[in-house]
Amino acid sequence: MSVNFIFILILFSALCHAVWSGLIKNSNNPLSLMGITSIMELVIFIPLTFTVPLPTLEIWYLLIATIMVHVLYRLNVIYSYKFGDLSYVYPIARGGSSLLIAIISLLFLSSSINLIGFGGILIVCLGLFLISYSSKIKLNKPAFFLAISTALLITAYTLIDGIGVRKSENGFSYIFWLIALNGVPILIIAIFSKNGLRKKNSYSFKSGIAAGIFATLSYSIVVWGMQYIEIAYVSSIREVSIIFAAIIGMIFLKEINALKRITPSILIVAGISIVYFQIL
Repeated sequence: MSVNFIFILILFSALCHAVWSGLIKNSNNPLSLMGITSIMELVIFIPLTFTVPLPTLEIWYLLIATIMVHVLYRLNVIYSYKFGDLSYVYPIARGGSSLLIAIISLLFLSSSINLIGFGGILIVCLGLFLISYSSKIKLNKPAFFLAISTALLITAYTLIDGIGVRKSENGFSYIFWLIALNGVPILIIAIFSKNGLRKKNSYSFKSGIAAGIFATLSYSIVVWGMQYIEIAYVSSIREVSIIFAAIIGMIFLKEINALKRITPSILIVAGISIVYFQIL
């Protein structure tokens, strides 16, 4: 498998994730959008599960664990964006998770990350934190602590999924079952919540379908890529999504501080470029 091809796909997944985040942030009813996303995941991926072998019991433990973490993550995202701008919350969550994943990979996983590659990851994280800090007037405590908790959840599910797809005899078996079942808890919450799918005229099915497509493309590509590239490298490359998110925040969401967050993007691009040359 060509590294260049995988790298380009991960960049594309980053764009998809930024668009998904923008749709959630701009929605009057993000829970409903996530519910529709879950329906899309079920419709697309349940048929695909019949084309792959059933996961082993060990893999099912990992799938159950990641599904539990993912539902907490999606709920956290909803509440995080209520308290802070997309271009403030998103960098802290993504930068924090990238840093934690890199450290845990070096300390506890059989990782082949070298010193230069780790330095590239650190530069990416620095750029992410600067994007959030550069236009911050005062500490937004609720948004900050929700962003940190989101970072911890991202770290958890990324490591679980990276290990799970690598341990699976068939990587697509893990990916298909993961995406198919991933949104089921959120779908149940969205159906029975008063502020979910039952709240009519508060959401758009078109936006929900779009969110479902972008979310599905984004994470399935990331998990697939972790079979071939170090988990920490995939995580850091994916963070180019913050550049896309800042642009979306500036142009489409009219966030007045988003423009000032473009400058640190140079650091992110530099860091990702360093990582790229380590995986060649």
